[in-house]
Amino acid sequence: MKRKLVALLMVTGSVLAYQVQATEQALAASAVNTERQVAAEVPELHQHNAADEHTHAAAEHSHDADDFTQLGTHVHGVASLTLILEGNELQLALQAAAATIVGFEHAPRTAEQKQELTLALDILSQGQWLNLSKDANCEIQGSDASTDLTERTYSGHGDFYANISFLCQRPALLQQLDVSLFNLLPSLQTMDVQWVLNGQQGAAKATLGNSQVRFK
Repeated sequence: MKRKLVALLMVTGSVLAYQVQATEQALAASAVNTERQVAAEVPELHQHNAADEHTHAAAEHSHDADDFTQLGTHVHGVASLTLILEGNELQLALQAAAATIVGFEHAPRTAEQKQELTLALDILSQGQWLNLSKDANCEIQGSDASTDLTERTYSGHGDFYANISFLCQRPALLQQLDVSLFNLLPSLQTMDVQWVLNGQQGAAKATLGNSQVRFK
């Protein structure tokens, strides 16, 4: 480009050279202004993107918190029960606030509280607080129960947990569940029941007045 301009100046003389010089100066000034505008807009764009990223991250955090609340809710008077059937093996998991089970949520301090805690764990692990469809012929193969109240690092808002495994001779006939835990725990008002039975999913609520859940 410069070579062409030099050649042109040699042909047209000083007048044209002056015009070309003026044009180049105008172009240079325009380029400087453009660079300044871009430089001024870049921080704004960066700030906008940073704000969007922060908002998006906050939304994701809020979403994760909502999921955690739904999946592991610690609510007095409410328990959650999950059943998963694969083939003829049924896995059952119960979770409930300690206050709902034993009436307190601190480490047992008295002999009476220790006895209540031990008794509650025994009852939950035995699995006699529920009845499955008799025609399915499900028998307990293993069980265990635990509580946060016995953990050394426990600091409050503890839960009780129970895990029970069944072997069902006729799993296709597993059609309902009857929860009798309401009769043992006056503080228990509602049980949220979820199930996945050989690919079929569902959910329902059980109460003292309606303790039977049918798997649809």
